[in-house]
Amino acid sequence: MTSPVREIEIRCPDCNSYYQDWFRPSVNLNLDDFDDDYLEEASTSTCPRCGFRVDHAMLVVNRSGVWCLDDGMEGEDEDADFDDD
Repeated sequence: MTSPVREIEIRCPDCNSYYQDWFRPSVNLNLDDFDDDYLEEASTSTCPRCGFRVDHAMLVVNRSGVWCLDDGMEGEDEDADFDDD
């Protein structure tokens, strides 16, 4: 099941300003046909003051049923695509 949108308050780690945004903690691509642009929007926030981007952890079930955690951290899977093609 894809989780509903959650409203959040964020403190920018770069300029320390506070702002409101939203994200989805989990997405099931077997049930919802979200494209990569929407997944990016649903898993990140950009500070309106300085433009710093924050990545939020998101649990994703890809189209082949494999569960993966997109934690927004750079590393060996940083170029991984959300879907399985």
